[in-house]
Amino acid sequence: MADSAYLEKFDDWFVLKTSIVNTAEVLTAKTGNFNIALEPNTSEILRTYFSYQFISFYFDYLPRSALTNNDNLEKGKTQLFTLGTNINTPHWFGGFNYSKTKGYYVVNTRDFRDDWQDGDPYIQIPDLHVTSYDASVGYNINSHLSLPASVSQTERQLKSSGSFLPKAIFRYYIIDDRTPTSSSNQKSNNLQALLGAGFQYTLVLKRSFYLVGAFTPAFGYIVTKVRTTSTDFTSRFTQRGPIYQWDGSFGLGYNSHRFFAGTYLTATSAKYSQGLTSAENQNVNLFFQIFVGFRLPAPKFISNSYHKIFH
Repeated sequence: MADSAYLEKFDDWFVLKTSIVNTAEVLTAKTGNFNIALEPNTSEILRTYFSYQFISFYFDYLPRSALTNNDNLEKGKTQLFTLGTNINTPHWFGGFNYSKTKGYYVVNTRDFRDDWQDGDPYIQIPDLHVTSYDASVGYNINSHLSLPASVSQTERQLKSSGSFLPKAIFRYYIIDDRTPTSSSNQKSNNLQALLGAGFQYTLVLKRSFYLVGAFTPAFGYIVTKVRTTSTDFTSRFTQRGPIYQWDGSFGLGYNSHRFFAGTYLTATSAKYSQGLTSAENQNVNLFFQIFVGFRLPAPKFISNSYHKIFH
């Protein structure tokens, strides 16, 4: 059991958090001298969290204004929908995320157009759809380390602590090129499962200020089914092979009784080969997050209902 010297719990409080996330998952493919990198045009994403007790929900919104996501002519228009949840108990933790992204551009357009210069429009693939289902489950060996303190802010870390975090990671995602003018379209269904062993440490400074760092390497297996369709034929093939992934994060924040704020830098990279060939795929996700939030006492009927169900 975690004791009150290490953690402060906010069991009967609602936690509301809003963050600005600068994120994009880059899809890369390498075959010999051929290299292509695809990225959605999502410079600033508004993410909102609602948390209570051990569970947290969040969704993303892509704002458009004179200052944010205003370069559609250069990089094309991206549509985004994301919905996710996190669950944290003293030892077990997990999460699920659903996202759908439409509209990508070729980051390395210069490799395909010799006359391309900075400021020119990138090669755009407006009808490229990527749908992703992500899930993970893990175990926190040391209950003195509070994962909610750095994830959902339903707790506060009062003293420094660290822990090993073994976990299983699952992902199913679909990359679907629906370009109507293309001579052929390709769709791939990808299923990957990995086991990882990570470590996180939270350094508390003067009770309310903290630094947090985490790193998790993971190894697993990926199965990819590819379908290519043209006006004359349809071909299908399946690839299987090992996959290596790592994710790391570093953040700092302020976490008081009612108010909290902070910033995080998170990176994820997954690399795998195309079957037994020398071709290589890589998915890279790098995002920077600034967040601010506060806690409100939960209405009595909600807290009473919760205690009747779980106690």
